[in-house]
Amino acid sequence: MKMLKIITFLVFIFVLSACDNGNKDADYLNGEINYINKDSVKVKDVTSKSIHIENRGYGMFSVYDSLMVFWNIKFPHHFFCIYNVDTENEIGFFCNKGRGHHEFTSIAPVFQFFKIGHDLKTTICDGNSQKIYFWNISQSISQKTTIYDTIISYNKFALSKNSVIENLFYQLEDTFLARINSLYFIEGDTPLPYYKKWNLSDGAMNDYHVYKNMKMSDNSESSLQDRVYSIDAIKPDGAKVVQALSLVPQINIIDTKTGKITSCRISDVSQVSLFNSRRDDGRVYYNSVQADDSYIYATYWGDKQWDTSLGSKCPFINIIHVFNWEGKMLYELKTDRMFFRIALDPVRNRLYTSNLDTDEMYYIDLNGLWN
Repeated sequence: MKMLKIITFLVFIFVLSACDNGNKDADYLNGEINYINKDSVKVKDVTSKSIHIENRGYGMFSVYDSLMVFWNIKFPHHFFCIYNVDTENEIGFFCNKGRGHHEFTSIAPVFQFFKIGHDLKTTICDGNSQKIYFWNISQSISQKTTIYDTIISYNKFALSKNSVIENLFYQLEDTFLARINSLYFIEGDTPLPYYKKWNLSDGAMNDYHVYKNMKMSDNSESSLQDRVYSIDAIKPDGAKVVQALSLVPQINIIDTKTGKITSCRISDVSQVSLFNSRRDDGRVYYNSVQADDSYIYATYWGDKQWDTSLGSKCPFINIIHVFNWEGKMLYELKTDRMFFRIALDPVRNRLYTSNLDTDEMYYIDLNGLWN
C-alpha cells in the first residue's frame, strides 16, 4: 500500500509538472496555443520531377515562374546568380560585392518577390549602411546589369544599436515589415525577436510581439533565443506572417492587420517547452517554410539533431506539413526524395528543393494535389 501511494504521488507530480510547463508557455505567448491532433490530418504521397540545373546556392535559392535566383556567399564578385528554369541556362550574376557605390559586404537571400507594374522586384536590406534597396530583377535581366529603382534609408526608424533586421518584407503601399533581433545579450535589456511594421509615408509604426514583452534575462537561460528560433514567410498579400519553430513542433501566425497571434502546436509529438530547457528533447522539428495566399508549407523532421559537421550527410527529410492561414494542419505530404529547404514558385505552383548531398534539383507540382 505504501509503495502504491508513492507511485501515485510520483505520477501526480509528473502530470502536474507537464501541465505547469504547458501553462508556462501559454503564459508567455500573446495568443492561445491551439493543439493539433495529427490523427485527423490527410496523408498524401507525392512524386517529384527533376530539373537539370546546377545547384549554385547549396540549397539557398528562390523561384518565380521561369526564374531561379541563387544566393551564395562563395560567388566571387556577386551575391546572386539567376537561371532560366525552362532553358536550364544561366542568365547572369547580379548585386556586386564590395565596399563601393551600390556594393555590399553582406546581404541575405531573397525572401520575397513582388511585382510593381510589369517588373518583378525584391528588397535588399543592407544593415551596414542601414539602407533598403529595391532590386528590379526584370530590368536587371533586360539590361544585363544590376538595376536598383529606389534606395531608402531606415536609420530614422530609431532601432537600438543592439538591434538588427533579420527578415524584411515589403507590404506594398510604402509599408515594410521586419523581424528585429538582438545582436548580443545585455543583462536585463535583451528582448526576444519581434516584428516591426512601419509606413514610409506617415512614419506610423507598430510592433508585434509573439512573446509577452519577455526578455532573455527573465528566463536566465541564454539558450532561450535558440529555442524561439524560427524560419519565417509572408502571405503574398502581406496580411499575415508565419513562423515555423525549429526546436518546438509549433508555428506562429501573426495577423499584421489586427495584431492577433495564433500559435499551433502538434499535441502528440513531444512535451517540449519553449521556456524550460529541461524539457528539451533534442529533436529538430521545422527546417524550412514557404507560403501562398491559401496554404503554409513547412518541411518537418521530428527526430534527433543530425551530425552537422563538415562532410556529414543530411537526413532523409521527406515530410511537408500543409496548414491553412487559420493554423489548421490539413495535409502531410510524403515525398519520394529529400525535401530539406524548399522554394515555392507562386506562378506555376511548384515546391522546389535541392539534395544537399548530390546537388540534384527537383520539384513537386501542387496543381490539382488537393482534389
